[in-house]
Amino acid sequence: MNNNDVFYYYDSNQNASERRRFIRINANFVVSYYVYPGHVNRTDMTLSRNVGVGGICFTTDKHFPPGTILHVTLRLPKITKLIKMLGEVVYVRQEKNKKFLFDIGVKFIQAEEDDLFLLENIIKDCASDANKIYFSIEEVQENKKDLYDE
Repeated sequence: MNNNDVFYYYDSNQNASERRRFIRINANFVVSYYVYPGHVNRTDMTLSRNVGVGGICFTTDKHFPPGTILHVTLRLPKITKLIKMLGEVVYVRQEKNKKFLFDIGVKFIQAEEDDLFLLENIIKDCASDANKIYFSIEEVQENKKDLYDE
C-alpha cells in the first residue's frame, strides 16, 4: 500500500451482526500520547501510519501491552482544534529489522462527538483527495498548496 491508499477496517471484537465498518486512510498526522491516567508532562509525539474514526496506528519506541489505555491527541490538516480521545491498545507489532520500534494499534473508546465528527470529515476529505486524478503537475502542486495553506 502506498500513502494514498484508502482501506476499510473491521472491528474484530464485535460479533458479525454488530460489526461496524470504518474507512481508514494511510496518513501521517501528528500524534501525541501518554498512558492514561497519567501526567501530560510524560507526553510523547510521533506520526500516525493510518487513522480512522474507530482507531489509529502509529509507530513508537515504547512497548504498550494490549489493554493499555492511552490519551491520544491528533493534529489534523485544515483545522486548528486538537482532537483528543482515549484509546485502548489492541495490538503491538515489532517493526521488521528494527529492534526498538513498534506499531501500536489503538481502538478509540472515548471521544467528544464533535471531535469524531471533525475526524470523520477530515478522513472523508483525505480519502476523496487520494482518489482524485490530476492531469498536470500544476494541479498536483495546487492541491498540495491548498492542503497546507489553511
